[in-house]
Amino acid sequence: MIKKIVGTFLLLFITITAFSQTFVGDWKGNLQVGHSSLVFIIHLSHENGVWKATADSPDQGAFGIPAKANVNGNGIEVLIEGGISYIGKMERDDLIGGEFQQGTFRAKLDLMKIKVTPNNIKTIRSQRVFPPYSYDTVDVNFRNKYDDVLLSGTLTTPRQKGKFPAVVLVTGSGPQDRNETLMGHEPFRILSDFLTKNNIVVLRYDDRGVGLSKGSFINASIENFSKDAMAAIDFLKERPNVDPGKIGIIGHSEGGLIAELLAGQKFPALSFIVSLAGPAIPIDSLMVSQLYRIGKVAGMSELALSHAKEINKRNFEVVKSNRPHMEAMAMILDNMKIDPAQLNSSSKLELETLLLPSYRYFMRIDPIPFIKKITVPVYAAFGNLDVQVPADQNLKSLKNNLPYNPKTVLKKYEGLNHLFQKSTTGAVSEYEHISETMNSEVLNDLVKWIKSL
Repeated sequence: MIKKIVGTFLLLFITITAFSQTFVGDWKGNLQVGHSSLVFIIHLSHENGVWKATADSPDQGAFGIPAKANVNGNGIEVLIEGGISYIGKMERDDLIGGEFQQGTFRAKLDLMKIKVTPNNIKTIRSQRVFPPYSYDTVDVNFRNKYDDVLLSGTLTTPRQKGKFPAVVLVTGSGPQDRNETLMGHEPFRILSDFLTKNNIVVLRYDDRGVGLSKGSFINASIENFSKDAMAAIDFLKERPNVDPGKIGIIGHSEGGLIAELLAGQKFPALSFIVSLAGPAIPIDSLMVSQLYRIGKVAGMSELALSHAKEINKRNFEVVKSNRPHMEAMAMILDNMKIDPAQLNSSSKLELETLLLPSYRYFMRIDPIPFIKKITVPVYAAFGNLDVQVPADQNLKSLKNNLPYNPKTVLKKYEGLNHLFQKSTTGAVSEYEHISETMNSEVLNDLVKWIKSL
C-alpha cells in the first residue's frame, strides 16, 4: 500500500513537472474584440519552484504587463494587472486552449507557442518598475459625484508617517489606462514610482470606460474628463496622509489642458498644477500646427505642407461650427476634393471621428481665457522636439497670458519629444523605439518644484 502511494505520488510529480516544463515559454493568440482582432502574448517562466509571468498587448502598445501564474497539472490560470484573467488547458505541447476575461467581457483565446527572436522582440525599456516597492500601493475605487461614474485607480503613498503633498495624474487624449500605456511605455507608472519614492502621494486612474473604470469613453467630452479629475482630487482630500493645502494635478497633453481649465475655474482644492506638453493655444490652431509639424518631420515638401495646412484650417472651421452632421461631412469632403464613393471603411471612420460631438466640443476650446485666471503656481514643461504640442507657440501663450506668480516655472527641454523622451526628430514613429520612457531631468525637476511649494 505504501509503495502504491509513493508510486502514485512520483507519477503525479513527474506529470506535473512535465506540464510545467511544457508551459514555460512565450504564447501568442488573437483576441477577437467585436470586429477587431488584437494580438495577445503571455510569457511564462518557472524558476526555483516559482511561476513568473508577464503579458503583452502589442496592438495597444502595452508590453511587460505584470501577471501571476498558477499551473495545476495540464491547467493554467494567469491573473494579469488590470483585472484580466486567462484560464486555459494544455491541448498539445504547442497549444493552450482557454478563455480571456476582463470585467464582464469574455472571449475564447487559444495560445500558440512561439519563439522570440531578435527580430520580433520588443525594444528594451531602460526604466521599469517592479515589486517589491519601497512605498505602499493599493488599488482604489472612487465615485465621480458630478457625473455619477465609478472610477478605478492606484494610490501610491510613502510608508513614513505624516502628511505629504499629493498629485492626481491626468492622461492625454484617447482612451488611456492608469499607466498611460502606449507603444510599450508606461509613463505614469514611471512617474508615480519616482514621485512616491520622494514622499509625494500619487493617484493615477483608468479613464472612464477604460480598464476597471465604469462609464462611457466615446460619449464623454473634456468637460466630463475634467469632472473625473475633480473627483480624484476630492478623493485625495479625504486621505489622512495627504496635506490638503498641497494637492495638485500633473496632466500630460490633454491632461495638461484639463489642469489649466480647472485652475482657471479656481477649483477650490487645487493648490498647483503641472502641465506636461499641455496646449495653451486654441485647439483648432494647435491641430493645424501639429499636423504641419508631423508632416514636416515625415519629409513632406513645403508645397504639400502649405496645401494641407489650408485644407486643415477650412476643415477645422467646419468641425467647430454648429452645422448638421451631413452638411458638415459634405463640406469636409468638398474641401478635400474626395468622392464619397471612393472612401474605404478606415477613411470613413476617421472622418466620422472628426464629427463626433465630443471632438467638435474639443475643437472649440480656447484655453487662453482660463489661463488668464490662473492664480496657483504652475510648472509648464515642453520638449523642443515635440511635434504634437509645439513648444515655442505654447510657451509664448503662457508667457503672455499667465498671471505672475513667483513660484511659476515655464521650461523648454532640449532634445525631448512629446513624451519627454530623448529623441532624434520628435516624430511619433520614434516613440516605441526609444528605450527611455520619461527623461530623468524632468522627473527630478518635478520633485524639486513640488517640494519647494
